[in-house]
Amino acid sequence: MRKILNTILVISSLIFASCENYDENERLIPIIGETDLTTPITKQQSEQAILVEDFTGWNCPNCPGGTEVLETEMGKYGERLVVSAVHTGSFARPSSENNNLDFRTPYGDELKQTFNITSYPAILINRQATAITSIGDWAAKIAEKMASTSHNFNISLGAEILEGKNILVSTKIDVLKTVDSELSLTLYVTESGIEGIQNVESEHQLYTFKHVLRENPLKEMPLANSFKQGDVIEKNYLITGSDKWVKENCAVVVMITDNATGEVLQVNEIEL
Repeated sequence: MRKILNTILVISSLIFASCENYDENERLIPIIGETDLTTPITKQQSEQAILVEDFTGWNCPNCPGGTEVLETEMGKYGERLVVSAVHTGSFARPSSENNNLDFRTPYGDELKQTFNITSYPAILINRQATAITSIGDWAAKIAEKMASTSHNFNISLGAEILEGKNILVSTKIDVLKTVDSELSLTLYVTESGIEGIQNVESEHQLYTFKHVLRENPLKEMPLANSFKQGDVIEKNYLITGSDKWVKENCAVVVMITDNATGEVLQVNEIEL
């Protein structure tokens, strides 16, 4: 069930008792991942952005060509284009040929299954239902989505690496137009600057991997069921870190999604 309540009321076994009579065991329970800790907002947003998730793998010989296209598009659109590299499927299986480097994540595998990714490279744009597998179409499809996506929200962000390995993320969402839909936030970490081996046109070469999706996302964190123009929503989250990450090379991607359709309505990214 996709719907997630912002708080859960634990109902006593006396289901017919007056709703005004709550005991100590019936208090509101906070959502796991949310926190009262805050960090300053340092990344403001004022334009519509789109998310491109690139399904790839170290042993995919044609995938570096797709990465080059996306790097060009990022240079064109700047912060309006957020790219994540989702390593999943048979091309992502570790091997002695790539020193057993493994970028696979349970969440990446879940996305692959949900969106029926069967060939590589392939991209999803704002998590629309159909993946785009022809590299030659990517630039035009990105431009089309840039032009057609309605700018209903801004997501401004702050992020901080806490003592230990966790990441604190503060979000401020400005509602620009009234929206009557149940929406949620998803947050995940990507990492760049990872050195390894990539199959490039059937030759194994030294390669620098960028925007690699990492584990421990916060999925579909609840926002509300409807939004009025002028509303401001502020929430804070703790992402569980990993010793495998070089956190100074990481970024946090935060997206608003429509619970009914799964579509990404706005996205922003903040480097750590």
